[in-house]
Amino acid sequence: MQKSMKNFLKKLSSKNSLILIAIFLLAALVRFYNFPNRVTFWSEQARSLIVSADYLKTPSLLGQPYFVRQDTNSHVLYAGAIFNYSLIPLLFISNYDPITITIFFTLLNIFTGLIIYLVAKRMFGRGVALLSCTLFLFNDWMIYHSLFIWIYNPLPLLGMLILFFGWRYYRKRRLPGVFMLGLLGGFGVSLQFLFLPITLAVLVFLALRSKKKVIDTAFYFLGVIIGNLPMVLFDLRHNFYNTRTLFQYFLDTLSGKSNASAAYYYFLPFWPVMAIAGGLILFLIWKRSKFFGASLLILYLFFNLTSVRVNLRAPTGIPEGTTTKDIDDASKAIAVDANGNFNVAEVLDFDKQAYTLRYFVEYKYGRKPLDVVSYQNLDLLYVLAPKGYDFKKSDVWEINAGGPYKISLLTDAGQGYAVYKLEK
Repeated sequence: MQKSMKNFLKKLSSKNSLILIAIFLLAALVRFYNFPNRVTFWSEQARSLIVSADYLKTPSLLGQPYFVRQDTNSHVLYAGAIFNYSLIPLLFISNYDPITITIFFTLLNIFTGLIIYLVAKRMFGRGVALLSCTLFLFNDWMIYHSLFIWIYNPLPLLGMLILFFGWRYYRKRRLPGVFMLGLLGGFGVSLQFLFLPITLAVLVFLALRSKKKVIDTAFYFLGVIIGNLPMVLFDLRHNFYNTRTLFQYFLDTLSGKSNASAAYYYFLPFWPVMAIAGGLILFLIWKRSKFFGASLLILYLFFNLTSVRVNLRAPTGIPEGTTTKDIDDASKAIAVDANGNFNVAEVLDFDKQAYTLRYFVEYKYGRKPLDVVSYQNLDLLYVLAPKGYDFKKSDVWEINAGGPYKISLLTDAGQGYAVYKLEK
């Protein structure tokens, strides 16, 4: 036992281990420095937590609806439910506080960096692994993603795990690996429908490499089904609603009738692969010229850590001048003041139904606003708006539907913003 401990401490104190520890400590510092004032919590995050909290009242096989994603038949696209169910324990642990919940996603991002290191080390050696996890952990997009709750945030880890199990299958062709590839693929589709091409590409890979194609294909599809089981069950019970809607949306996209567009987050599963590829290239350059390799790494770190997506003072993705805590405090003021039939709204962006306020007011402070379409017969309406907002000239339906109102200032909501109380 004493000898094993000495060997462990010897390995831990080695040069490479100290470098690895330093990389992860610095990556954690970049993410957790001034953490409460940097967490992004806005409409997308609030909608995810609302869906999860609603499961406690009414369990569902459907996940959260996609933002503004409908086919030409006005059928809404839904994500899988597994992600939202996974948030329920975090709601209890955090007492519905989104800042505490976000810690999980920060740690998930750092953990993905660790998996990248372990996989790259097995495939290419320690040098490539150190560089690969450094490129991933200090990438500005990854730092940005580690500071908010989002259904797409597990995608880099899924992409890395699929690469690893695909590599293992390539070498050993074992059934457990086939099942894991299917399980990961099904879960990926439940998070993002555009994970389907990856799932199909893995199927083609298995078909080309497998010596027992029928058995491997059966195990793969079993994994896919279990990985997205709630949606599969929902479709079986509802005439394949999600399948038909997705296919129609695909046809709409081909004919130019959908609102689909290219976005970087569709490629999040490939971020670890690009990090390993970048680490391999940088390692080869380093072997030829340490000065040139070090210079490239320093430039990479400089441009990523000074990016507009890495702000050590304030959140990115929330209206400038306010923080998650400001919105939390404003929501508490609403909950204390509200009585009768009341609702919430905001005019800062497209989310006029103010899902951020709605989440805090109902789930953290226990006062339930009317639903997102009930704005016509109200006693009170609370509106998050810039200070000095001219309500008489507002063209926001949620404000005009129940007016006219007597308007007063309820509370500030950060620098330059306030919650206004509109009452009959």
